[in-house]
Amino acid sequence: MGLLVYPLIQGREADWPAWTYLMMTASVLAAGLLAAWSRRRGLRGHGTLIETSVFRHRGYSAGLGCVVVFSAGMAGTLLTLTVYLQFGEHFSAIHAGLTLAPFAAGPAVGAVLAATVVVPRLGRGGLQVAAVLIGAGAWWLRDVIAAHGLATSSAELIPAQLVLGAGIGMLISPLFDFILASVRDHEVGSASGVLNAVQQLAGAIGVAAIGTIFFSTLSRHGFTAAISQSLAIELGVAAVLFVLAWALPRRPREAEAEAAEAESSKAEPPVTAAAPEPVSSARR
Repeated sequence: MGLLVYPLIQGREADWPAWTYLMMTASVLAAGLLAAWSRRRGLRGHGTLIETSVFRHRGYSAGLGCVVVFSAGMAGTLLTLTVYLQFGEHFSAIHAGLTLAPFAAGPAVGAVLAATVVVPRLGRGGLQVAAVLIGAGAWWLRDVIAAHGLATSSAELIPAQLVLGAGIGMLISPLFDFILASVRDHEVGSASGVLNAVQQLAGAIGVAAIGTIFFSTLSRHGFTAAISQSLAIELGVAAVLFVLAWALPRRPREAEAEAAEAESSKAEPPVTAAAPEPVSSARR
């Protein structure tokens, strides 16, 4: 992680010297060595850090891609929005925080809708609805800022942030349950641990990568163009999430388990009560 994130953060300021590319290449090699070591230990019957068999499930690999793309995009977008408000709009820290409050309130609404309405009715289609909301919110936010520039008020940003935040909450709250539905019971612990680790790593990479793009655009074209570029990346994130959701299981893990239990109970032959034995007539 350090081999990848450090050059992404320092590379732009150092004008991307050779050591930045060498470190990023070394990070890929280190990840490959870790995977090979874990696989070898598994083949020898020893305990492994990661159950490599989880990556053989198409739904899990697609879900891992969702986590990477979503976490990187969200972390990077939130960073650049904060920088734009404080240094572009010259809002105070409190003013910027209050301006971004709808961005935090939206996920609470989206999570409730996902748990009570969207996922029970649409299954994984609910994740695609969430991706559409994320894309619509990012586009709306970008359009508002492009129209008003550095004179954009806090009130003008509220509706787009609510839509974007609702999409985020609707996606992230059930996402892990959908991903874990694709692995076997003995793989759940390792699969969950990898998801959490990748989520943190992707957030750090998103801050470094999108932040680098933001500041590079800022130095040439100003704040409005820089934040527009960041929100355009978030639009791409929404499109990738929409496509990857097709490869996830149709229902979350708990619903899959309940459905399997219901099917197994239907498959079992009904238990019929034994017919009563005829009562012999009393002896005369």
